[in-house]
Amino acid sequence: MGVKSARSPTQSSVTAVCFDLDDTLYDYHAYARAGLRAAADRLAELTGEDYADELERLYFEESITSGTFDRLLDDHDLSPELLSECVEAYHDADTALSPYPETVSVLADLAEDYRLGVVTDGRGGHRKLHRLGLADTFESVVVAPAIDATKCDARPFEVALMDLAVPPDRVVFVGDDPRVDVPVPNELGMTTVRLRRGRFEDLAVPGDTAPPDYEIDSLDRLPAVL
Repeated sequence: MGVKSARSPTQSSVTAVCFDLDDTLYDYHAYARAGLRAAADRLAELTGEDYADELERLYFEESITSGTFDRLLDDHDLSPELLSECVEAYHDADTALSPYPETVSVLADLAEDYRLGVVTDGRGGHRKLHRLGLADTFESVVVAPAIDATKCDARPFEVALMDLAVPPDRVVFVGDDPRVDVPVPNELGMTTVRLRRGRFEDLAVPGDTAPPDYEIDSLDRLPAVL
């Protein structure tokens, strides 16, 4: 799969490739499972009860992916003060994560010719890269919450451009969520590649947003785009 627009990059013009992190380089569901397990362990220490199965059911079967812990605490009449304990445990989980099968080889190949960066809205981006074994892969890692921003703003992308010392028209940005991985990079003049994979695979591009320059269904198709 590859959808090409009139604005197509050439290998000689592109000097850097930046990536979203969650669901672009790895399956976010694995991160969520590990975090829920860590939160359940913390709750077990504090309450003596095991809520691991219920947390997974709420998140994965009932699709309560926002406010999961609030719902659990309400259902069991547990103290609201436990919420911060759950959230902290979720994000502090340190079990290893696995990149998508092709991620490591694709990044290794790209690193021979391009400068590589990450721009993520996800909390704890540096920790995730360590858990994925990718911490030394990128010259720039911009975690938007760490600079009080989101990918709806230009600032995280502009920081990456400064880190990599490249103009936007020489950068390809790859991400899975068309709501945040396409509009601002398009506006800045980057070439955009949507990875149709993960939680937002079937999400439509917002009506007021120009489409991405390319769409791919696997990272191993990216070198052909470049």
